[in-house]
Amino acid sequence: MKTNKLIFAFAFAALLASCQAPTMASSAASTEMDASLPVDSSTPVEESSAHAEESSVADDSLDAGRTMRENELYTDTGLVVKFSAKGARIDRITYDNGSGSKQIAKDGFTVGRVANRIANGQFTLNGQTYNVTKNSGQHSLHGGGSSWQGPFANANWTKVEQTASTITYSYHSAANESGYPGNLDATVKYTLKNNGELSIDYTAKSDADTLYSPTNHLFMSLNGNSRDANHKLWIDADNYTPLSNQIPTGAISPVSGTKFDYSTEKNFSNNESYDDNYVLKGTGYRKVSTLTGTELGVKVDVYTDRAGLQLYRDGQGNICLETQMFPDMINHPEWNEYGTTVLRANEEFHSKTTYAFSKVG
Repeated sequence: MKTNKLIFAFAFAALLASCQAPTMASSAASTEMDASLPVDSSTPVEESSAHAEESSVADDSLDAGRTMRENELYTDTGLVVKFSAKGARIDRITYDNGSGSKQIAKDGFTVGRVANRIANGQFTLNGQTYNVTKNSGQHSLHGGGSSWQGPFANANWTKVEQTASTITYSYHSAANESGYPGNLDATVKYTLKNNGELSIDYTAKSDADTLYSPTNHLFMSLNGNSRDANHKLWIDADNYTPLSNQIPTGAISPVSGTKFDYSTEKNFSNNESYDDNYVLKGTGYRKVSTLTGTELGVKVDVYTDRAGLQLYRDGQGNICLETQMFPDMINHPEWNEYGTTVLRANEEFHSKTTYAFSKVG
């Protein structure tokens, strides 16, 4: 019965799409109009993380009529995503609207075991104190290791599968890597739909209680010029977590009246520095942010099931919207209502984030 419903749903979607838009030619033969991203890319189904995995049953249908390109996923509308096994990363994302290919994102490496900072490289779990690698002054950043990017970003992951629309990587993180307990097996699966939705599904399991909170550190500049000028930003958050010495104080403070207020869309303040966590509204898998490049006319809608979103701006003017749990969450029990970074032994971790690229109408 479930299979029949899926077949009917996809048949209906195909019929609806054929009524609403002309058939897209292949990228090699497209006109300038055909080569553009879909206007206002269709909204991903807003599903709870508990049901997100079930939707993967339909992945095979995404490959119909598609050609597999090694380490690359693409759409017929000019979007190309290239991958590397190092850090299970998105090497770069380019977009061609008919006037030449332009890079709109790059270096989206996988972060782990724990995204963002752990104060003083120390936490207590089950009454035992653990010391993890300090790689950001006196603190641990992105899982520790020898560089600020963390061990996951610098590891060579194994590509376990690729189809025309998906690519999946796995990594075994041995017990005590960077000081974390438990042997942990992690996977990252990327799926690109022809409408521009790039989804990242994270799964993991450990043989002992540990911490796990991954993210992707994708750097975006949607105007194709590696600058943050002429972008607009919206983040669905009324609050953020203020910092002291790069570590959250524990307070939940309103964004109103501060530079952090993007609760209504406005021009991105490219003269400000950002490396800050937002307390996202709502729960479950939902839309949490939109970044728009006003020159090239490309936007990205961000969907996630995580409680936080890190807004980061690098020195070159690239913008990161990193879905995550809160920085140093393990050391702030006052935040338990927002979730946890603890992964219990033999429990399966699952989280989903989508970057849905589309052309501004």
